[in-house]
Amino acid sequence: MFLFPQTSFSYLSSFLLLIPLPFSLSFYLTDSNPLLSFNSQVREGHLYTDNHRRGVYLQMTLDGRVSGSDVQTPYSVLELKSVKPGHIVITGKSSALFLCVDNRGRLRGQRHYMETDCTFRELLLADGYTRFLSSHHGFPVSLASKQTPDRHAAPFTRFLPLKNTVIWENMSEEPPNSQKNFNVDSEDLFGMVLNPMVSPQFSMDK
Repeated sequence: MFLFPQTSFSYLSSFLLLIPLPFSLSFYLTDSNPLLSFNSQVREGHLYTDNHRRGVYLQMTLDGRVSGSDVQTPYSVLELKSVKPGHIVITGKSSALFLCVDNRGRLRGQRHYMETDCTFRELLLADGYTRFLSSHHGFPVSLASKQTPDRHAAPFTRFLPLKNTVIWENMSEEPPNSQKNFNVDSEDLFGMVLNPMVSPQFSMDK
């Protein structure tokens, strides 16, 4: 009968326990891994969009209207929830409505979720902006009042997600008239000739 010294046996046992360690680590996924559950990923903030004249924030009011506001409001606080890789659902935090688009490219907020109208494909652009395309209809999310034949060249279709600085509360009244609907196709949107506005992206780059 052979007897192994106790110290040698301890070293041998430790070595045998370490052999399967690399294999077990290869199957371990941390909680932050995006492959685990897209349903738990929710981002809160504002969606800023602009053209060569003006910049606005997308907002959804209680009546389901989707418009642009020149300042951040409780109705422009949005939640972007991942439902599968590259696809999201957008909801208004104050209005509790889903952002949806119909088969003519018109935006609206609605109470009940419909996958065909309320799911968007998220496309990250090289300049840091993001474009949201309807997964079913193919139309981009746009605050422009006029549709153009070239969907990718349509104004107000590039959005910059910005951190929320508004203290949220459950709103029961409509916002002031000055923050409801803006004509984004106007030659002097919001009187920009007198009051120029600096893009948030430009401010961050500085």
